[in-house]
Amino acid sequence: MGKKIIYILFVLGLSLNLHAQQYEVEGKVVDKNTHAVLPFVNMIVTGSPQNGATADIDGNFKIISLSPIHSLTFSYVGYHDAIITLKDTARVIKNLTIRLEEEAYHLNEVLVLPGVNPALRIIRQAIDNRDRNNPEKVRSFTYVSYNKMYCTSDLKAHSDSINSLDSTILKKPKADTAKQKTLDKRPISEILKNQYLFLLESVSERRYLYPDHNHEQIIASRTSGLKDSPFALLATQMQSFSFYTDHISILGHDYMNPISPGGLKRYNYIIQDTLYNGKDTVFVISFHPRKDKNFSGMKGVLYINNNGYAIQNVLAQPLNEHGTVTIHIQQKYEFIKNTQWFPIQLNTDWVYNNTVVNDSVAVIGPGGGDTSHRRNPDDDYNKLKIVTRSYIRDIVLDTTLRKRDFGRVEVEFAKNASSQSDTLWNKYRIDTLSRKEKNTYHVIDSLGHAEHFDQKLKWFETLSSGKLKWGVTDIDLNKILNYNGYEKFRLGFGLHTNDEISKFVSVGGYGAYGTNDQAFKYGGDIGFLFNPYSHLKLDFAYKNDVIESGGINFYNDDHFLSTEAYHDYFVNNMDKIEEKQASLSFDALQYFQFNLFGDQQTRTVTNGYEFGVNNNNVSFLSNQYQFTEVGLGIRFAYKEKFLKSPLGMISLGTKYPIVWANITKGLNGPLDGQYDYTKYDLKISKGFQIHQVGYSAIEVLGGCVNGNVPSTLLYNGRASFEQFTLAVDNSFETMRLNEFMSSRYVDIFYSHDFMSYLFHLKHFRPHVKIVSHAGWGSLDYPSTHYFYTFKTMDKGYYESGIELNNLIRSSFFRLGFGTYYRYGPYAFSNTSDNFAFKLTLVTVFE
Repeated sequence: MGKKIIYILFVLGLSLNLHAQQYEVEGKVVDKNTHAVLPFVNMIVTGSPQNGATADIDGNFKIISLSPIHSLTFSYVGYHDAIITLKDTARVIKNLTIRLEEEAYHLNEVLVLPGVNPALRIIRQAIDNRDRNNPEKVRSFTYVSYNKMYCTSDLKAHSDSINSLDSTILKKPKADTAKQKTLDKRPISEILKNQYLFLLESVSERRYLYPDHNHEQIIASRTSGLKDSPFALLATQMQSFSFYTDHISILGHDYMNPISPGGLKRYNYIIQDTLYNGKDTVFVISFHPRKDKNFSGMKGVLYINNNGYAIQNVLAQPLNEHGTVTIHIQQKYEFIKNTQWFPIQLNTDWVYNNTVVNDSVAVIGPGGGDTSHRRNPDDDYNKLKIVTRSYIRDIVLDTTLRKRDFGRVEVEFAKNASSQSDTLWNKYRIDTLSRKEKNTYHVIDSLGHAEHFDQKLKWFETLSSGKLKWGVTDIDLNKILNYNGYEKFRLGFGLHTNDEISKFVSVGGYGAYGTNDQAFKYGGDIGFLFNPYSHLKLDFAYKNDVIESGGINFYNDDHFLSTEAYHDYFVNNMDKIEEKQASLSFDALQYFQFNLFGDQQTRTVTNGYEFGVNNNNVSFLSNQYQFTEVGLGIRFAYKEKFLKSPLGMISLGTKYPIVWANITKGLNGPLDGQYDYTKYDLKISKGFQIHQVGYSAIEVLGGCVNGNVPSTLLYNGRASFEQFTLAVDNSFETMRLNEFMSSRYVDIFYSHDFMSYLFHLKHFRPHVKIVSHAGWGSLDYPSTHYFYTFKTMDKGYYESGIELNNLIRSSFFRLGFGTYYRYGPYAFSNTSDNFAFKLTLVTVFE
């Protein structure tokens, strides 16, 4: 027993002795001018190449040596090497700040040297091993991530123009009048030293099952100024999870990955350094698009580990087409349990270069707001920065997940996410909150309470849905002002009760007046919501209004940000309608949405048309018709995913085609119905990216009416011709309004946007878009339609065109020009009549 004690004491003493002879240096590496942290900087003990370390993704480093460290040599791609002499020879040196100076040249000016490029061999190996190293090729995994996002501005304290600005945007609550006056006089640059403009934290649990089953739950959420915030997912959704897909998608734009098979022909690669990490060798390789290649590319640095030729670190930046936003991507991977490389930290910085911070607002240009305060965009202080950080932990590979563990909700908030205790936050935070972060929460939370930010968020919710909250009611903004070819300007007002009265029952109504037909319209409805997440709702509605003759609508067909919404502007043939309707809508069978309805209608035509029915060799003509209908509307979106947030269920879209279908049965007899018919309608829409070629979209529509019915229930063709007006997606740009009528038809609308791949000029990048449309139709019982001139599309209708989009840009829209030509059996003999010239207007948010 005594010998064992002596042996233990000997080993313990030996270990303590070894530890006593260990020397450590810790610190952070930053840019000398901008003070931004520099990730993955290489450092060695001067004169000892094998004794080194690499800074982490946040620029922090720690280097250990068994002998005193007198100096360190730092090297980093794009920066001058630096040798730092340590005057202090203490065993442990902490809190060093190393400032590296950027080199005068840039990576894109480096040319590939003649001969065999050694970097290509390594890149080929990385490409060959992509599937093996891609974390999303693993059968399954789970992890927990702590996410942080904050907004700040690069304001320089020495700038007189900035220091002179007032800081009222960050003032304290009005009740604290004395302190408020003192704070208001401080320059913004001083305030931003002590706090951020915005701060968000979240903790999320993610489950993944190959190939595409995902579920992420936000278990903790905190947003400065808000109690219940739907923004917790921004920190994760605004950055890519890994760097192994063929294309990296940012703000809806795809950039070719330098380690994709197509990258070898489009990128230059240069070995900048070779590092040694234990038994592994890490190759530092810079990449940049070749100057003779026109594609959406990136530039940056890859750290390739020879263990599986996997990515260990990434520094990447998309080549900015327009200079408005600069994006910096940083990712760090670790070899988990000696089996799989996996990301453990994801950083993305968004720098808005043309942002002006004035007395009370931040204006993002070009094209937005008051530009009288705009400064030189090259100035360092003239930038708004959004920083996102995700730290991944508790990684478990090859779990026992099954398909039935996943549903249509891909992201959701736990019920208590916004009220988690400090115990949970302290468990997952990488570090305690800094003084600056605490100040942000303190000031912005106080301001949020005083200015009712949570209440204003609810207002924003109603605005985004087209409804403005007004006490216990919502004003329907879509009813206030509209335009169409029949009524011309339509002035109106609509109200609905909101959640302040009941979350499950709503009552509303509207009134409108057309300046051309000089007629008043009105309607009302009552709805009962039984389940907000399955959208189970029962509605009863009445309206006395006008409706497009020969038009068609589909259930839950949203034209948000699509020019297809402009179609109503051209409608000039409308019928009066008085309608009573009951409908039951709900989501079911995972990817389906249903709308069951029944209605009773009276329609009156307004253009002199009459419908004739022969009875005992006598024709009875009428311009007013009674319909009684029952029907079903269906929307099918395969693998459509949803976000379940405090704002409700929000669609995240799908990569598969979306299908709409209607089945309507007309009843002769019940509720005074005069016509027996069955109507079938179908719409299929699909958009897809063709990498390095552009974006294609196709929409197919078809319908048929079995039965002899008036023109108001037939199909008028999707015409939008008027010279020198707006182009409309998925319509015939050269077809005259009400030119054709069909009882059965098929339309195909195809377009391909080459985006900026055809023209890659520095300051002028028009997007070339080609369109081609075709339609076929036939009409049953043509002899029953009187006093109305029309054609049928039995021989096929054809048109094609070309658009030059993106000619004029702003932060919210893109303006261009299109030319379209009509050809085939229905072309006019006068060639000039076959042309249509239109403006193209695309609404965007970026």
